[in-house]
Amino acid sequence: MSTADEEEESYYEGEEEEETQLLNAEEVTLIATNFLRRLGNKRGLKPVKATLEEERYIVDVELKKKIATVQIDAINQGIKEYEIKGKAKEIVSSFPLTRKNIFLICGIIIIAILVSGLLGVQSFLPSLL
Repeated sequence: MSTADEEEESYYEGEEEEETQLLNAEEVTLIATNFLRRLGNKRGLKPVKATLEEERYIVDVELKKKIATVQIDAINQGIKEYEIKGKAKEIVSSFPLTRKNIFLICGIIIIAILVSGLLGVQSFLPSLL
């Protein structure tokens, strides 16, 4: 076997290794976000998680009010499947008890007591109880 044949054989072996080389998480995330942008999700893409399971990558991307799960084939780097779900609604109180709100409530109560004292409303309270 000549040296030219050996070089050609080693070239093809190197080419096969490149084809089976796995992507890293950054490359997979970039593929997923570019795919979601092509679908029309231009803003608010926030990658959350990228994992490798068997022969596919699974990338979770948070959108404004939804979460997208994109599956990418590890061998040919194509999109195998994607799913866009709505986020689970969080229960948010319309009036959270922050320090500012507690001081506001206390101030309103104190002002109400002072005004009722000036108007003489307190004289009626013992007769009601």
